[in-house]
Amino acid sequence: MFNKMTSDKRVRFKSSPRKSEFFLTLRKRVDAYFEDNNITPYANTEMVIKTIVAIVSWVATYALIITDTVSEPIPLILTFLALGFINIFIAFNIMHDATHDAYSSKQWINDLLGYSMNFVGGNQYLFRRMHGAHHGYVNIHGIDVTLETHGMFRFTPAEPWLPKHKYQHIYTPILYSLAMIHWVTFKDFKWFFMEANIGNQKKLNHPLREYVILIVSKLFYFGALLALPLYLLSAPAWLIILAFINMHLLPSLVFALIFQVTHVYDGTHYPLPDDKGNIENNYALHVLETTADFARQSKIGSWLMGGINIHVVHHIFPRVCHVHYPAITKILIEVAEEYGVEYQENETFTEALVKHMSMLKHLSKPDATVPQYGPSQYLDQPVSV
Repeated sequence: MFNKMTSDKRVRFKSSPRKSEFFLTLRKRVDAYFEDNNITPYANTEMVIKTIVAIVSWVATYALIITDTVSEPIPLILTFLALGFINIFIAFNIMHDATHDAYSSKQWINDLLGYSMNFVGGNQYLFRRMHGAHHGYVNIHGIDVTLETHGMFRFTPAEPWLPKHKYQHIYTPILYSLAMIHWVTFKDFKWFFMEANIGNQKKLNHPLREYVILIVSKLFYFGALLALPLYLLSAPAWLIILAFINMHLLPSLVFALIFQVTHVYDGTHYPLPDDKGNIENNYALHVLETTADFARQSKIGSWLMGGINIHVVHHIFPRVCHVHYPAITKILIEVAEEYGVEYQENETFTEALVKHMSMLKHLSKPDATVPQYGPSQYLDQPVSV
């Protein structure tokens, strides 16, 4: 459950002359990068090629399944599994940027490509709202929806401790692998029909058209990937159902870990608002203290993950397409060094994973504490803005 005292507050970030100067300098240099190179912050040729690769890969893989070309157990299971990984490739590389209006300067293109979330089993409308609540309040217990697990995990020291949390570092990978099947079957319905608030968004009234889109897109997803194969394929029903379930397991684990290691790790911070709802940092510095990149130098990894691994600049500049992250991260590092601000990075995914599991183990203890702020809080004495 969300911390009611936090979720009821109007949470605001505070700044100060030096903190504001840091962000203004960063933004000025990032803007200059695009202007000097005569490029836009939106999709480029590489991004269009990635989009085409994603679509062609999905169609080709689905064709193998639906034409009964792969009917033997192992080939069928592996082909469904490949489709699961293509689904998360679409989510990372197309849906995520479109949801942030970072794919194109034309809103209708972002909206259209954002519905690729529905295509892979989720819900674009709900993801926009929930992901926006995460972006606005990273690692703030009570309003960052990615920390909300109804007690299943303890991702923050402010989450009430339960005896089962003693073992969360053991059972977490298992539950991560079930996250995608949970998402496509239950999670969207829960947030549509059983929740009134999303973070700081209160008493939501969803448009009727979104309920219709939810139902129609879920019917499409299960119809195309389960009902039609059951009807058309020569493989036994049990094998098709097994392949469908398996399509969600390993991709789900990969999907969850890639996101989770960027915020829940040994070295992150969990600020809480004061009595007036203030966070003692501006947003850019807040991101730097709650977010870490990983495997930034891996071009193949970054290409496959849609730049999710280069996560710090994504939070500071969410409307920039991910193909530009490597270049503007270099600018961020330079400015951070000039101002004595820490940029957090893990050289490999393995290093990031170890730090994630270490934090889960730390938070499994009822008396675990994690600093709310790092050194950037004290760049100078903050004043409310």
